[in-house]
Amino acid sequence: MKIGILSDIHVDLNGGLTVVDALVDAMRRHAVEAMLIAGDVSSDYRLTLETLKRLQDRSAVPVLFVPGNHDIWNESHPDITAWQAYKALEHFPGNLTGGARTIAGDWTIIGDLGWYDYRFGGSGYSREDFDRMQFGERIWQDRIKAIWDRDTLTMHRTFHNKLDRQLAQTTADRGPSSSYRKIILVTHVLPRKEFTVQRPDPEWIYLNAFLGSPDYGELALRYGVRYSICGHVHYRKQVTVKNTRFICNCLGYADEWASGPDPAAEIERALLTLDLD
Repeated sequence: MKIGILSDIHVDLNGGLTVVDALVDAMRRHAVEAMLIAGDVSSDYRLTLETLKRLQDRSAVPVLFVPGNHDIWNESHPDITAWQAYKALEHFPGNLTGGARTIAGDWTIIGDLGWYDYRFGGSGYSREDFDRMQFGERIWQDRIKAIWDRDTLTMHRTFHNKLDRQLAQTTADRGPSSSYRKIILVTHVLPRKEFTVQRPDPEWIYLNAFLGSPDYGELALRYGVRYSICGHVHYRKQVTVKNTRFICNCLGYADEWASGPDPAAEIERALLTLDLD
């Protein structure tokens, strides 16, 4: 089975339905049989739901998804919380926050948004520094648009513990068989430091704190996950550790595209496919 992988398509900023149509065309050209979106479809949960449905209906293949931080923002709905948006997104049947899915016979996909624990940030900052989510005049927008009912580190533990339980159950059910490693773990946030912004920029030395947590990478290694998929940082990069292939594969914003403002050209460059044997 061939699955497609892409994240951070940001349809509200990248040309709307043009992006969806270009992705459907690319999926057809590459004979994709299932599509995995690792978050940040849009900054409005209703538009995200509409986009996922259109993508699945037009492509006629299953679409699986985890929310990104933009998907749960209240930018367009200031009267709701992040939890309300997160729960509303569960109306899409392919949302992995509702539980693990089996595809291609014996592959299990487990996923959720994930959050951050500040450990990718510079060591010269305190927790209080990171809690402010502000560097100079720049405010990390989750501070004002992702309104949870608990603090940042507790949010990270909430997602981490949920994924840990699902991975433990999956591996226990399978036992020590050869299919043990046929697991795909998906988070929107980063599981590896290699995917953070590496340039020695003081702003990003601070802002890397809000990109993810090494705890998710440690989960992938502990449970022998074959593929660990993420997005969030608008990179396309891969790294293999032991037998786990970590993949960050984002479309990103139009002004970041190497192909210029043409969604079809950039999606052709960006779409990654995996053959699940």
